Amino acid sequence: MNDRSSRVQAAIEEAQLDALLLAAPPNLAYVCGFHVNPHERLVALVVPRSGGLRLVCPSLEEEAARTATGGQVELFVWRDEDGPADALARALAGAGERVGIEKRYLSVANAELAAAATSAAAYSGCDALLARLRVVKSEDEIASIRKAAAIVDRVVEHIGTLAEAGVTEGELAAECSIRLRAEGGDAAAFEPLILTGARSALPHGQPGSAPLADGDLLIVDLGVTVNGYSADITRTFVVGGSPDERQREVFELVHAAKRAGIEAVRAGAPASTVDDAARSVIAEAGYGPNFIHRTGHGLGLETHEPPYVTATNDEPFEPGMVLTVEPGIYITGWGGIRIEDDVVVREHGAEVLTQAAIGLQTPLGVDA
Repeated sequence: MNDRSSRVQAAIEEAQLDALLLAAPPNLAYVCGFHVNPHERLVALVVPRSGGLRLVCPSLEEEAARTATGGQVELFVWRDEDGPADALARALAGAGERVGIEKRYLSVANAELAAAATSAAAYSGCDALLARLRVVKSEDEIASIRKAAAIVDRVVEHIGTLAEAGVTEGELAAECSIRLRAEGGDAAAFEPLILTGARSALPHGQPGSAPLADGDLLIVDLGVTVNGYSADITRTFVVGGSPDERQREVFELVHAAKRAGIEAVRAGAPASTVDDAARSVIAEAGYGPNFIHRTGHGLGLETHEPPYVTATNDEPFEPGMVLTVEPGIYITGWGGIRIEDDVVVREHGAEVLTQAAIGLQTPLGVDA
């Protein structure tokens, strides 16, 4: 924690700010080691340019906060009957006139509390500052993501063996959530996306009561956290293990696009080159309009975080960045195919973390 808070304070000075007011749980976890779901209550961290950190937290989180931070952070505790205004004002006292806030996270109500407590202060966004610090992972952080990746590998293969006609999307999603914990994960990183038949053309559809049928496509997209860090994987199957000619064609196209994207990952390469490498494979085959999302996103304390692998992101990759490569083709009324792997950017290429078998048949083990 001391190393990270020092890095943050150096970044505060470089940005010519006096302090940060952080409330996004991933940023709290990164800076002071406190992993918390605040629900509707305010939990906030004041990071001055120099000196000790100050954590505003509700009384029911006091003991957890004290344990997580090892007594190295000053706590400003508030009770439900009092509200957070006074604790926040005391934590912000002396913070200075230039305070950075997370514009993408801090609610208007809590921003107004902060403004009332520091009427002379000017507030500006610090989202990019924190993102820049978090985007390159240490080997310890990568080790947690690697462990999470091994869990999603096992679980996605297990779900593939259960994908039989008559089983519903919801039943597979429930089994997936249980299995992610049973395999050693802290929690599901998101609600498993398990979609069959024509519904597999919905990239972020929610699993429901639809039963699987032989010959249908089945997309299984799941994630898990370990020590707060996320891994994310997608595999596509054909229920019953007998893909038709079109399913094979589209599957092999997506698989080739994913391989091309991963081959383009290396330190110094702009993120856009990975998007172009994957997207061009699909576009040249005539399915360009059916690839409707970015090629990938960063992984870490959030499942979706920088770097974003888009056609317009020309920021170069750096060693230690972790990201997904996940091209897909989605055809309304027919279905969708997506294949997703997690990779670490290294000097001369990509270290692929997810290793689950890739093939259309269920159970897994036989290539398409």
